[in-house]
Amino acid sequence: MWVNFWIAAALVSSGLAQDVPAPAPVVDLGYERYEGFYDSASNQNIYRGIRYAAPPTGKRRWQLPEAPAENRSQVITAVNYPPQCPQVDVPLDVPSGDEDCLFLNVEAPASRTGLPVMVWIHGGGYGAGNNSLFPFSEMIKTNGNSFIAVEIQYRLGAFGFLSSADVAEKGVLNAGIHDMRFALQWVQKYIHLFGGDPTEVTIAGSSAGGGGAMLLAMANGGTEVDSLFKGVIPASPYLPTQWDFDGEWPAKYYRAFVEEVGCTSSESVFDCLVSADTLTLQNANTLVTTSAGYGLRAFIPVTDGSLIQERPSQQLHFQGNVNGIRLLTGSCGNEGPAFVPQNITSEAAFRSSILRIYPNLSDQNITSILNLYAVPSNSSGVYADSSGLTPPFSTTNSNWAVGWQQAANNLYAETTIVCPSYWLADAYAKGDNCDGSWKYQFSVPPSFHSADTYALITDPTVQGTGMNEVFRTAFQKIWGNFIVNGDPTLSTSQIAAPGGDDVSAAGTDNWSQWGGEAIGYYAMLNLNMTGGMPITQPMTFDGAEIELTSYVESTDGSSPPLEAIFKVVDAWSWEGGRGKRCHLWAELGKWAME
Repeated sequence: MWVNFWIAAALVSSGLAQDVPAPAPVVDLGYERYEGFYDSASNQNIYRGIRYAAPPTGKRRWQLPEAPAENRSQVITAVNYPPQCPQVDVPLDVPSGDEDCLFLNVEAPASRTGLPVMVWIHGGGYGAGNNSLFPFSEMIKTNGNSFIAVEIQYRLGAFGFLSSADVAEKGVLNAGIHDMRFALQWVQKYIHLFGGDPTEVTIAGSSAGGGGAMLLAMANGGTEVDSLFKGVIPASPYLPTQWDFDGEWPAKYYRAFVEEVGCTSSESVFDCLVSADTLTLQNANTLVTTSAGYGLRAFIPVTDGSLIQERPSQQLHFQGNVNGIRLLTGSCGNEGPAFVPQNITSEAAFRSSILRIYPNLSDQNITSILNLYAVPSNSSGVYADSSGLTPPFSTTNSNWAVGWQQAANNLYAETTIVCPSYWLADAYAKGDNCDGSWKYQFSVPPSFHSADTYALITDPTVQGTGMNEVFRTAFQKIWGNFIVNGDPTLSTSQIAAPGGDDVSAAGTDNWSQWGGEAIGYYAMLNLNMTGGMPITQPMTFDGAEIELTSYVESTDGSSPPLEAIFKVVDAWSWEGGRGKRCHLWAELGKWAME
């Protein structure tokens, strides 16, 4: 519900919808020619639905992406968004997507050359989503049309992440990650035709898109340096349990998928899957995924020993082996609720919720976890977001839940999203070829999973989103500065704000790089708002009745004005010792997740 609201608001404000758009220059890619449209509101040429790879259908299923075939019979109109890849959905009578979906969009400032490039990877739990939901025209405009945005699509669910020894032998594992990488190779070859500089590429994404950016940073053991990109922006990087490709859970889901498709009795199971129709595969994908349980996914990236050689906790936190040279990473204040059953009322239920996600943890592991996550008997029952600096912390209280329920929400948030952001920051702080890393937290209520990215695609002047123009402008320039200059901090002119707004903590002299364990300094920029009129909305969330509070500008002056407030905080001690908890999960990841 929240996500749909923010997406709708962003699309309405994007300025891209036009009745009769003027044409953009024809771009000749050699294999095909495309004509997009010119958006006068942003002074940008927009191209939608550019093919970057051949259709991954038929014998190309579960294989490496291939270059498109030549088709020069006509100039292709690139005005409409491309078909999305088949989604995890309810069982359907027709596919909710097209396997021929490896397309990208380009938003390029008109009459500009040599511009840095941001490549956006959409989220959706590796099973849903497309590249139409996050147009970056507004953020480019906010940054003076100083960079180009490319939004890509990749194979999803079982189509992109089916894993087993059989797939490893006859196809390719992590096909969806290979698609992302292939799109980056396309950018290296063709983005100059749109005015882009292939030597100044930043990859970015949120949720599974942030996870994809993280895995691309780890690809091939981090030996690619900056051959495909220099910058990485993983926002709310989604890291579900990363199993070995032939581990217990991938093997279980592969067998279930084969059975749903009806290939169990075939002489060659893999060939049977390759020859099945799209609808049968998609419905099997949906049925197996939903059988995984609330908040879990059946078909996700695995450790394949080649492209993805280690778990992120190991390669990032302990080794620091990464591609690219710099990082900007962030997470939100309430990342967990959408992934956790909202019926956890006791320590026993809390233990069960942990083992549901990490079934191989020992009793000793659980004891270590409880030492850091247990709810005190005198904990507060007040529904309110933590300040991060003083109790009660998000380990026990939030806008969404209290007690053991909040403990479970927070544990999931940290293990799956927040700690990966910490580990990424560690890696780029210590990497031999790295220029460093910066980290932020988006804390504007209700600060749900990936809420920060909606602030990036919204016209900064739009009202009613819980953030004022100063906040959205500053945040969009933080990202823009990183993409264009390699440093997200704001200049003196960029931190100048009217009234009581204070974004000076994001200034060059205030927001330091993340130091990590090497120097024991964990600078994090906390992005929040003060003031405004509280709006409490009743909501049924996973069967639980809750009330969420957000803040909007009052129209009659009856409440304090919404004002941006940025602060640099210590991320190690944040939320009562989040750094220590993230280190524990990295330690457990050495062996307890096998």
